[in-house]
Amino acid sequence: MKDETLEAHRPQFASAPQQARKAASFYEAIDAAVELKPMVGVARRASRERRVALSQLGKMGLPPKDR
Repeated sequence: MKDETLEAHRPQFASAPQQARKAASFYEAIDAAVELKPMVGVARRASRERRVALSQLGKMGLPPKDR
């Protein structure tokens, strides 16, 4: 198997040569997941609270920006 993390960046699309594709190593992927894990809980908590408010008050009970 070829290790793509050691290769130079290469364009992902011909129309966007400045955009590069780089494969993340296993450790880079784990580090990113650990960093993002707390954000997942916050987003789930906010959506759960919104669903509770929506079910209790109905759609018109929420502020216009949240409808």
